[in-house]
Amino acid sequence: MSDKKVIPVGVNPEAAKLLERAYALDSDEKSRALYRDWAETYDETMLQGLNYLAPGKVADLLAAHLVDRNAAVLDIGCGTGLAGQGLAGHGFVTIDGLDVSPEMMQVAARRGVYRDFIAADLNLPLAIASESYDGASCSGTFTHGHVAANCLDELFRILKPGAPFAFTVKLEVWETLGFKDKLAALMECGRIVERAFAHDKHYATSTQADGVFCVYTRV
Repeated sequence: MSDKKVIPVGVNPEAAKLLERAYALDSDEKSRALYRDWAETYDETMLQGLNYLAPGKVADLLAAHLVDRNAAVLDIGCGTGLAGQGLAGHGFVTIDGLDVSPEMMQVAARRGVYRDFIAADLNLPLAIASESYDGASCSGTFTHGHVAANCLDELFRILKPGAPFAFTVKLEVWETLGFKDKLAALMECGRIVERAFAHDKHYATSTQADGVFCVYTRV
């Protein structure tokens, strides 16, 4: 069994059931239901149970590639706001959150770091004007049972030229959900430029690198 499917010691039975549901996601309907049920205890499970590092690492990546702390940033798949909190810690003051789960965004709003929230499904076209944002982050969304790489066309569309997009992809789906090929195709046609790329751990409890962490700039 891979690291991602191991229920860590110390996670309570209720949280363990939610983790098991997360590992078995295979539809948008199940994803919405899971995050509705998980919203209030997500942080406890991910931070205390799994020692979740990815949101902070993604926030660090964007901060390293976007100097202007007044820039308009979109936190894609913002969930309960873990990455948004990290961005605010770097001094960003104009952060919008986008997520499919209203319940998760309600929790994120309590952090007081977001300007606005957008309810959206990344499997569908986004009702956001082209070239709206100076930068973007995404953590915990490009993984099992969520969205495939075709969503990248829309995500880069809403970024301004020169805007960096910092994100992570679960290593097991890097190729199977098309991220490797899609990013290569976007680079080949001159739409994006790679700025950073590394394999790293999503969790402190991981025994090896289990994610791709990267930054691409829209041309």
